Formats: sequence, C-alpha cells, structure tokens
Amino acid sequence: MKKGATRLKSTSSKSGAIAQWVKPLSIGITVLSCMVAVTLLVLQIANRPVKDLVLLSGVNQVSEGEIEQEISHLFPAGFVSLDVTEVQRALENLPLVASATVEKTWSGELLVSLEEEKPVALWNERQLLSQRGDVLPVDVSRDGLPRLKGSDIYSRSVMEHFLLFNRWCKRHQLKLVGLSFTPSGWQLEHESGPMIWLDGNNALSGLRQLESVLDQIQLEKIQSIDMRYEQGFAVAWKSRDVKAQAQG
Repeated sequence: MKKGATRLKSTSSKSGAIAQWVKPLSIGITVLSCMVAVTLLVLQIANRPVKDLVLLSGVNQVSEGEIEQEISHLFPAGFVSLDVTEVQRALENLPLVASATVEKTWSGELLVSLEEEKPVALWNERQLLSQRGDVLPVDVSRDGLPRLKGSDIYSRSVMEHFLLFNRWCKRHQLKLVGLSFTPSGWQLEHESGPMIWLDGNNALSGLRQLESVLDQIQLEKIQSIDMRYEQGFAVAWKSRDVKAQAQG
C-alpha cells in the first residue's frame, strides 16, 4: 500500500510540473499571435495604395508620360512600401530634370514637383548645355542660343568661362554669341564685333590687357584681335586683310 501511494504521488507531481510551464507557454503563444495579427492589420491599413500622380509644377521640357515611364518600376505602390527617395532619384535621371521633390499622402497621392533644366547654350551644334555646364543628351536645336564648342570633358569649364567672358562683353556693349575652347586657346565670337582670341591659360590677363587700350581703338573697324602674344597683341582690320602688331 505504501509503495502504491508513493507511485501515485510521484505521477501527480509530474503532471503539476508540466501544467506549470504549459500554461504560461500557451498564454505567451496567444499573446504573440494577437500581436502578429494586430501588426499585420496595421500594416495592411497603413500600406494603403498610392496610385494617383499629381504634378505640382508645370513642365515644358518633360512630358507626363516620360515621368510615369521613368518611375513605373516604383509606382504605384503601397504607402509603406513606396520609397519617395528612390522615386526622386529616378526622376532626376531624366535628362531635362534638374531636381525633383516627391511626397506621398495618406489620401493615395504622389505629389511631384520638378525643376527643369534650362538650356542656355547650343553645345557643339548638336546638343544643349545647362547653366552648370552639364551636357544635356538631347538633340534639339534652339535658335538664338549662344554656340559653345569644346570637348565634353571641359563642358563645365567652357560654361564657366562663357559666363565670365559674357559679363566682360556686356560692359563693352558686345554680344557674345559663340565661344570655342581648343588647344590654341579661347575664341570669342561677337554678333557685331571683332573675333577675340585669348590664351587658354591666361585668358583674364589678356582681357585686362585689351581693356587697357580699348579707348584707343575702334572695335567696329576690327575683324579680329589675337591676345595670345606674350608682348602686345595682333589686330586684323576689316578694311584690309593684314595684321598689325600693336603694343598693349
């Protein structure tokens, strides 16, 4: 009898021990399941579709179709999954987009504002150049734009010098319509004025030298001025096809 009673007590102890850890485990699993369910529900609600594209800025260089095509692999999407930074980068990859601002709304709209590139020069007679000197990979002819020429790797330098030379020309009532950068130096072409050659490494020095003698010469009578000499400069007059050496 004593041995049987002892065996029964041992079995009851084991059952009690199992019950002690099974119950908390069950509660934990239930709580975890509830948390997962709530999380999935919140994500489903939060990840509502963003499918309406709204352009906040007018566009002239880029069409809405080009915009939609460029971001088609990112948009439409859910609110949570839609990465506006990626959309912004994709839009700024468009050749004629300088910058983009992108925002998503709970109402399901993707708000896009674009700043387009402003072509300011014709580059090598076949492409356009932005004010920063970026070559725009589009084949568009723009009448009235100044003509800039040079190697693509120097496009920014050419634009910087064009803006610099253009300010100088405006002070002297000259309209700069063309600028070329070659191994021989800078060639400035004016609408109704002389062609001016400047040394590639000392362009500003040449302009200062020329400016010091402008009151002594009549620009309207000059065909070209070559400032690439160490001492003085050469002048070709419109009236005859000769070059006269002048001391600056």
